[in-house]
Amino acid sequence: MKRLILLLIALAFLWPAAVVPAEQPAPRGKTEKAVDPALAPATLKIQNRPIVTLRGTLLGYAPKQRAEAAESRIGTAIERGIWGPVTTRTIPEGLLVQIGEQGMFVLTPGDLNALVGETTEEAGSRTVRNLTTALREVEESRRTETFLRGAAYTAAATVVLILAIAGILRTRRWLRIHLADVAEPRLKALAIGGFTQHIEGIILFLKGLIGLTAWVLAFFSLYLWLDFSFMQFPYTRPWGEHLHDYMTAGVKSIALTIVDFIPGLVIVAVIFIITRFLARLARLFFDAVESGRVTVPGLYAETAQPTRRIVTVILWLFALVMMYPYLPGSDSDAFKGVSVFVGLLLSIGSAGTVNQAVSGLMLMYSRALRVGDFVQIGETVGTVVTLGMFSTRIRTPWGEIVSLPNAVIVGTTTKNYSREEETGGVLLTTTVTIGYNAPWRQVHAMLVEAAHRTEGLLKDPPPRVLQRSLSDYYVEYMLGARIAEPNRRIAVLDALHRNIQDVFNEYGVQIMSPHYVADPAEKVWVPRENWYDPPAKKNDDGK
Repeated sequence: MKRLILLLIALAFLWPAAVVPAEQPAPRGKTEKAVDPALAPATLKIQNRPIVTLRGTLLGYAPKQRAEAAESRIGTAIERGIWGPVTTRTIPEGLLVQIGEQGMFVLTPGDLNALVGETTEEAGSRTVRNLTTALREVEESRRTETFLRGAAYTAAATVVLILAIAGILRTRRWLRIHLADVAEPRLKALAIGGFTQHIEGIILFLKGLIGLTAWVLAFFSLYLWLDFSFMQFPYTRPWGEHLHDYMTAGVKSIALTIVDFIPGLVIVAVIFIITRFLARLARLFFDAVESGRVTVPGLYAETAQPTRRIVTVILWLFALVMMYPYLPGSDSDAFKGVSVFVGLLLSIGSAGTVNQAVSGLMLMYSRALRVGDFVQIGETVGTVVTLGMFSTRIRTPWGEIVSLPNAVIVGTTTKNYSREEETGGVLLTTTVTIGYNAPWRQVHAMLVEAAHRTEGLLKDPPPRVLQRSLSDYYVEYMLGARIAEPNRRIAVLDALHRNIQDVFNEYGVQIMSPHYVADPAEKVWVPRENWYDPPAKKNDDGK
């Protein structure tokens, strides 16, 4: 609190120097002649209030000498108790300004501001108005109640300022402490993909925004306090008027700028609404194509959504080009520079992105993949979860989500097991090696029986057994059967292997894998009564 009071006192004493800038000499070029300081314009002031700026000479007197002489005559009139009225009278030299019946100074044609086209009547009326106000303030400053009333109002305003700043700082502290509890649940409720990963950064940004807003409100409160306090005393009232004029001029400028932007913003809003309507119409159309309600030659259900995205992007890009000339500040050099800079960044950073996007379009329009397909891409096996513009996400049978860049998929051999579902199901194969002492007809029958026992394999078409090779020690048999649900391929293959072992053990046939050197004295097989030796247990279904 002590620091706050010291800050207020320092600003109160230092502000006049900032509000009333010192007169700066005009810059001189190489060919411009130096101006005589004695002939420089001089401003006549009465008790800190500017009355008029004298620019010309009169009867050999420079502007500064004329201003000093006028100030002396006005001071003498005040001491004699002459308070007005302030009038003007035309004389050969110009316009005579009087207080009562006494002339104070003369406004000559050389005193007029030629840069703004000022006339003698305008300069005279403004001078009368300023001098009348200055005399009234001089008279007001000689009354004790003026200072008492001003001091009381200033003290009350200071108390309000301290309470306001304390409230702003306390509110800022409370918001920073409770922001996470209030904002985090709402941010999570947005449920935007990847959005929840940046909640901490968003909360940190909001805390900084709260702190900046608090400081802006605090300095604005201080500005209002200075304006109000200066207006309470006649001597500092011109400073208060300057502050008030700065604030109102800023607000007026902002308001006029907003008004100027309204026609362009209306056009931007119309373009936005039309584009949004067309985008929704395109979405309805392509959704109908995807669902099969609408048939368009050359447009398939798998490519309906990618085409919708492309059409939507083209619509919004065209709308952005149409809206650009009507955006606020679009004709400024700063806006153009930012546009060029953004375009340069996009050009530099979009090389890899464009490659991924083109690869994604190739996958979509070639219909090599679609959501729900069971595929093998390189070493990755699983179900396609998302087929995006830049990457494809696959869920493996072990519950893992693998993201593969589309450019990698385009350059890799892809096996799509789901597409064979349209021709009778995916062919599931496995191999076993059996010795030459087992009749091949028996082996064929046992493998087919194991396939019939396996849930998930199709009975029609029937399973087939092929002898792939006659090796040195055994015959290699391959069993092939159709599976209706490719995404259950690993589970069905596991069940098939278990059934093959059970069937071969039931019939006492030895499986020769891996290699062996010589036939053992007895067959290598497991009798049925030993299938469930501890710790093995039967399941509820007896398996």
